[in-house]
Amino acid sequence: MSPLAKGGLRGVNTGFGLHYHAATRQILANPGNEDFILDYILEALDEIYALTYGQPYLVQLLGFQLVRGYNDFVFEQGRSRDPVFTLEDVEAVINDSEFFKRGRYYFDGVWGQAARGAEGQQAIIQVLAPYPEGISLDALAQSTGMNNANLQEALNTLKRHDVVEETQGSWRIMVELFRRWVLQQ
Repeated sequence: MSPLAKGGLRGVNTGFGLHYHAATRQILANPGNEDFILDYILEALDEIYALTYGQPYLVQLLGFQLVRGYNDFVFEQGRSRDPVFTLEDVEAVINDSEFFKRGRYYFDGVWGQAARGAEGQQAIIQVLAPYPEGISLDALAQSTGMNNANLQEALNTLKRHDVVEETQGSWRIMVELFRRWVLQQ
């Protein structure tokens, strides 16, 4: 593993489809090619995990966009830069107006899946989106107007699909980039 990418193993029981924190670092910092000269500062890797929660499509999309930007800058524009990605590089990618369009398959897919099955899933997502730290079950019930049984069924479905989680009595959207996408809709 790259010296800049070393760090503690913070695995999270994320369910199907999401990577552990260390796996996300490994995928980005060591893509399986010895000739890969690009690296990441630890904070950039941590931020990518915080934004994606290890969601494979989004991790790869962010990594691809970072490399694409580097290649454009160095090879297309002929300019020089350090081959280490920083927090600023990550922020530049996610603040690019095209980023959420490029991730539409994931975002539209999660949103569309929430329209099927248990009723109220999209309403729950919309209520949670303004609250990155989450809100209580009572606040969620009050905001959605859903009865307890329907609310629990919808939350369980969203949880099973790795969309929401309950942490210390608060429900929140797991993938920060999806939360931001919902706010833009």
